[in-house]
Amino acid sequence: MLRRKMWRDLVDNKAAYIACMVVISIGLMVFTSVSLVIQNLELAKERFYKEYRFADGFARVKGMPYLEIARLAKIEGIEQIEGRLVKDVRVLFPNQDDNVYLTLVSYQPEKSNLINNVKLIDGRPLEDETKSILINAEFVKANQLAFGDQIPILVEGKKIDLTLVGTGQSPEFIIINFSQDQLPSAETYGVGYIPYNVMKNLFREKGLVNDIVFTIKPGYSYQDIEDQLKPKLEKYGLESMYPRKDQMSHVLLTQELVGLRATANTLPVVFLVVAAAILYIMLKRLVEQQRGQIGTLKAFGYSDRQILYHYLTYALLIGISGGLSGGLLGIWLSFPMIDMYKQFFNLPDLKSQFSFSFLLFGILLSIGFSLFAGYNGSKQALRLQPAEAMRPPAPISAKKTWIEQVNWYWESLTVQGKMATRNLFRNKQRSFFTFIGVMFSFSLMATLWYFQETTNLIMLQQFEKVQTYNVKMSFNPPVAIEGMERELKGFPGMKKVEPMLEVPVTFKHKWHKKDVSIIGLKEDSQLYNILNRQGDKVAVPSHGILLSERLAQLLDVQTGSTITLESIWTEKTTKTLEVTGIIPQYLGINAYMQLEALHDFLGEGEMASSALIYMEVENIPSLKDQYQEAKMVTSIDEKNQLLAKYYEMLDSYSFIIWIMVLFALIAGFSIIYNSSIISLSERKRELASLRVLGMTPKEVLQVIIFEQWFISFFAILAAIPLTFSMIKGLAQSMDNDIYIIPVLFEPFSFIYAFIGTIIALLISQWTLSKKIHQLSLVDVLKEKD
Repeated sequence: MLRRKMWRDLVDNKAAYIACMVVISIGLMVFTSVSLVIQNLELAKERFYKEYRFADGFARVKGMPYLEIARLAKIEGIEQIEGRLVKDVRVLFPNQDDNVYLTLVSYQPEKSNLINNVKLIDGRPLEDETKSILINAEFVKANQLAFGDQIPILVEGKKIDLTLVGTGQSPEFIIINFSQDQLPSAETYGVGYIPYNVMKNLFREKGLVNDIVFTIKPGYSYQDIEDQLKPKLEKYGLESMYPRKDQMSHVLLTQELVGLRATANTLPVVFLVVAAAILYIMLKRLVEQQRGQIGTLKAFGYSDRQILYHYLTYALLIGISGGLSGGLLGIWLSFPMIDMYKQFFNLPDLKSQFSFSFLLFGILLSIGFSLFAGYNGSKQALRLQPAEAMRPPAPISAKKTWIEQVNWYWESLTVQGKMATRNLFRNKQRSFFTFIGVMFSFSLMATLWYFQETTNLIMLQQFEKVQTYNVKMSFNPPVAIEGMERELKGFPGMKKVEPMLEVPVTFKHKWHKKDVSIIGLKEDSQLYNILNRQGDKVAVPSHGILLSERLAQLLDVQTGSTITLESIWTEKTTKTLEVTGIIPQYLGINAYMQLEALHDFLGEGEMASSALIYMEVENIPSLKDQYQEAKMVTSIDEKNQLLAKYYEMLDSYSFIIWIMVLFALIAGFSIIYNSSIISLSERKRELASLRVLGMTPKEVLQVIIFEQWFISFFAILAAIPLTFSMIKGLAQSMDNDIYIIPVLFEPFSFIYAFIGTIIALLISQWTLSKKIHQLSLVDVLKEKD
């Protein structure tokens, strides 16, 4: 009998229960899908690292005899050490407007168990002494290459053809490194592996290596090795040395996993808490409405435990159905998410696999929240005695609320407004629930929209206000400024040329250390602007150094602090500089100095590593044609092409944001709709009485609508500071060395969230209107037994 009663109740209020189940499903779908993505990424990463011996430490030198590597292997704690040649070269594809680059890594095919070994994905292995090359599969596919094709590369001004024999992948290039000037576009950047004996003859460093990787024996730390290895490498022009945790590909993958874990641990809990609140209110209302039935059941001999179990069954059913549907949807969603991650992470063994453990855990989590809410919502049924329960509850004592004392407000209200206002303050719990629901849905939508809008803001700031040049020409090695300017200023269509010098350095402060680049700019630079938080231009200091906020945070410095620098460009081993200012920078992390001051600091003469160019757009192809194969020109980047690639890459992120906004909209509507249905269900008799007294359905609806707008107004106001808190927390968790999420007032995100909330309210009110029209006055007003 109780089972039949339960099904009848569920069918009578199916819309409210379905809405509650939807909220649970969204939370569990996020949990399951993100957890599966984390698990698959972790498994693929660990398997690839182990099988292909990912290095524990990395070092870069100007040039070191290959035979010296054997002596370094004797350092205590080193398990294995290898020397390589690593060089960036340009690929000269015919009819290709974009700059295409390959990072060449030397490889010794005759050896096994190499550090950072290369997994052969397709094709045949490399053969020593032949000009053959393995390239990562994404580059080969994007450029429609076939095995046996000749890959023309530019090496020190000479064109060399290499034969593509296969595709390969190393654990150190799971994600292609990129800076604010280069993007991990599969068409324009790849990693190639060629035999060491071939590569050493292509470059001037014959018999030398410039890159060292090593693994560490168990029981030793990276610091133990660094203390011994660093002094031995300095005489060979040590440029950088860092552990695995600072290797860029590993850092990017780790940061992505940290972000995913934060999402899996927080967002589902928010949805489950909201669903639990809905369920609590629904069961509490149901028990209050059915107190007569509860009394009858008790009179017939049903125990308190049986009645409690009966009402807990509602919660259990919602928990199981919500958890199961959310888990299955999460498993389904994890497949396209894994496919998306395959575009960014070159993990050969990354597969879409699912585990029933997450589905089971999600269902248990959903049941736990639902039973907790269900017990608290229905426990009052235990306290009712049969005789007491079969009587209607005593009316709640009514008295004037404090707002009725506010004459100007009270006198301005219509009859419906006064009824609604009294009801709001006499049913504080229900009003509070609606308030929380509207506030939550508004904040969730505003936060998600903010991240969508901020992406455009960062692009606009960097490419329209900071980098005002339209072409950047890079040189290796740096060139004399006078000769470079004389050469370029006479080019047709040239309007302005400015030198820029980028110097890799290691900053040290206290125990903090960071490898970044100092950017040297002219005092009156017009093609590269440094901006403060208000968007005003900041002068490049003639003494001292400007740091980006992220760099200052990592080094724990303030304006006026003194920091130590190490660079292979400085005459002395270390130098110090005063921090004269800290500026916001949303893409990358850098330090800035006046170009002349940087020259004096380095003591290397007036030179530039890049030329910032502003010229007529129609002459840019001619510039590329003339200097594309110049010996010292490493790249010619056109800003508009770079910006287009950024937006193309961000389209994938936008899709995810849109999906999340849709979820937020569904959740917001579910909460508001459920609140409305509960309110209508509790007040059927009251509203029907108003109809009998002569009010039209529209006038009756105005009572509930007034309540909703009144609560929503204050809920939206309260949601604004909550949104800022959510944005700040998420931004801090997402900040990294590549991009910084600014915390700003972005009005459009609030406007969009406001529109979304209004739409949810209007749809909810439309369904209420239909239900009020369908009210049967006779059925509602008659006393139920």
